[in-house]
Amino acid sequence: MKKVLTIVSNENNIISNNSFEAIQDLINTKTTNTWLKRESACDLHFEDKTAKIDPNLFIYLDQNKFDWAIQETLNRNKKLFLSDMDSTIIKQECIDELANYAGVGEEVSLITEKSMNGEISFTEAFVERVSLLKGMDVNVLDKVYLNIELNDGAEILLKNLCKRDIYTVLVSGGFTYFTDKLSKKLGFSENYANKLEILDNIITGKILPPVIDGKAKRYILEKITQKLNINRHDVVSVGDGANDVEMIGNSALGVSYYGKNILKNRANAQINNTNLSSILFFIGLKEADIIY
Repeated sequence: MKKVLTIVSNENNIISNNSFEAIQDLINTKTTNTWLKRESACDLHFEDKTAKIDPNLFIYLDQNKFDWAIQETLNRNKKLFLSDMDSTIIKQECIDELANYAGVGEEVSLITEKSMNGEISFTEAFVERVSLLKGMDVNVLDKVYLNIELNDGAEILLKNLCKRDIYTVLVSGGFTYFTDKLSKKLGFSENYANKLEILDNIITGKILPPVIDGKAKRYILEKITQKLNINRHDVVSVGDGANDVEMIGNSALGVSYYGKNILKNRANAQINNTNLSSILFFIGLKEADIIY
């Protein structure tokens, strides 16, 4: 079985022949190297049956600030892309931003952190956090949206995925108010998130079922692969927290984006130094193929 290790560096770092030699030593087999972007992104192809990957490979990549993906070369061209929203496509955690308006920001942020680290269940944490928003005017949702910032590379990533007719899905443990708007802005094919209960323009502190938790994200992945008549080998997904573990673990290419350790342990790709556009290199695009 042939595999490929893709490494990507940021503008402050270069990939050199010394990098290739060190990686070959840690894979314990010869690699065939193909530049995707000179000195910044490269594929290292190797035979899995002759390789013996030293766990220190990933320490080396981390220490040298290389982002990476390791996968089978077969089915590298993906047909379905799923992404988390908060702290992945956007810089903020929307529920934390809402909590700041409600004066319970510190309390909610603490619960958010515990949930993302997998210390408490997502559903338990989510219900508790939403209850603290009770009594807020619905207009606050728009105020939060106007302050949302996209993470670097998000627009380039979606522009290129859409150009290649890859089906794109925004699947979030956040709120439909934000996913609906972001999906339209970035061109996602569809989106899934939680629906806040709103009565007389006031947030009630409740969610309309079902809750989009980690299991729901996996179910959505499976449902869409069936709809498109594809399988997990055709799927790339990206996220940052415990709520994304099942989605990442059931994708052929699962990307941890500045992720928590609980997610990194399940991902076969990590972005810790560059931006979301590195996913384009992970799925095999060369610099000349990418629209900026």
